[in-house]
Amino acid sequence: MAAMDWEAMIDANANKAYCFAMGLCGNEEEAKELVQEAFTKAMDRIGSHDQALPFEAWFLTILKNLYFDGARKYEKRYGQSLDMPIDAAGLSVADGVADGREMSLLDRLEREENSKLVRRAMRALTPDARAVLLMIDLEGLGYEQAAAVMGCPLNTLRSRIVRARLALKERLLALEVVV
Repeated sequence: MAAMDWEAMIDANANKAYCFAMGLCGNEEEAKELVQEAFTKAMDRIGSHDQALPFEAWFLTILKNLYFDGARKYEKRYGQSLDMPIDAAGLSVADGVADGREMSLLDRLEREENSKLVRRAMRALTPDARAVLLMIDLEGLGYEQAAAVMGCPLNTLRSRIVRARLALKERLLALEVVV
């Protein structure tokens, strides 16, 4: 290919190649070096380019392969097996990585413990306060319905629910439950 043709190919493909390289390596300087290396390799191997295929696809394949080769070399040189012991006790990197099932179990146990503490705090409330909280906050009854069940005026029920929620919050804080 003549020099002018290469300039046209570089101009036509440089921006797309740079964007592709940035997507692969995520670093501006590495992306620039990768694009430059890919153009150099393409110039050296232009004889292997099948003219029936678009230059852009052929060139981006070269760029991708250069990136993957470099990543493999880096991993081989600096990578560390997850099973390799990292301390005197023989623990490995994999031992320190959280298992999703383990986290789910811990979350569930914490929720169960919190549920026990909430029930304990509820038992410490007066029966009226407990009843109001259960009807409104747990059962979803409306204020009017709860007032009818409790046999009190609507405004009285509203002050009871406010006082009951504050009392529950105080008890939960005393039990060190995150509210």
